[in-house]
Amino acid sequence: MSRVFRVEVEVGHMKGCQLPEEAAGAFVNVYVSAAVLRDALDLAERFLIEDHYRPIDIYAAFELDLEGIDHDTEEVGYPGNADLQELQLHGGRWYGPFTTFPYEDEEPSE
Repeated sequence: MSRVFRVEVEVGHMKGCQLPEEAAGAFVNVYVSAAVLRDALDLAERFLIEDHYRPIDIYAAFELDLEGIDHDTEEVGYPGNADLQELQLHGGRWYGPFTTFPYEDEEPSE
């Protein structure tokens, strides 16, 4: 049986991505259904690349407890219980909100 994992990823630009040009990249939670953690990591990277985001680094990944924890939240853009159960049954991906970050200044300011 598949389980649902949340993979926290830093992404950068690829041609065709939807990140704003003024953003150097973003952090995003990718929710995927997989049998084991290694598969979840591979799927998250594959889905990001298919959707034109360049995975830079994976910061954390863990299995979600769909039975013991209520995942319904007031926060916009995050999957709730029904969304996660649907993901578990049918696969695919769910991206949480993209938190963008700016380019670093080339010259340090004083």
